[in-house]
Amino acid sequence: MFKIIMLVKKKAGMSDAEFRTRWHAHSEKVLALQETLHIRGYAKTLPPADQPATMRDTLPFAWDALGELWYDSREAFSQARATAAGQAALATLRADEATFVDLAQSVLWFGEEERVI
Repeated sequence: MFKIIMLVKKKAGMSDAEFRTRWHAHSEKVLALQETLHIRGYAKTLPPADQPATMRDTLPFAWDALGELWYDSREAFSQARATAAGQAALATLRADEATFVDLAQSVLWFGEEERVI
């Protein structure tokens, strides 16, 4: 599977509660555009409020959340974005993300997932 992983940094000054509310609303938009964008899976990971950022000798996670999108293949990902409907869907999602995500401090990564278990 081809996937996108985004390490998400919320906008400065935004509370955790507001960020979670905005991301939940954004997720509804992603679900509405799932077929248009050929999205196979979508997951969000948010840290629990009562847990330390790390429990090992590692650096603490420097972002507020993690999002993942799965596609059948890189070709399916690219094909959806080549259509007018796909481009319009992406523009809608990007405009919404810009209202609650600090895009300049977030990280977007593409990769091929190899499931081990």
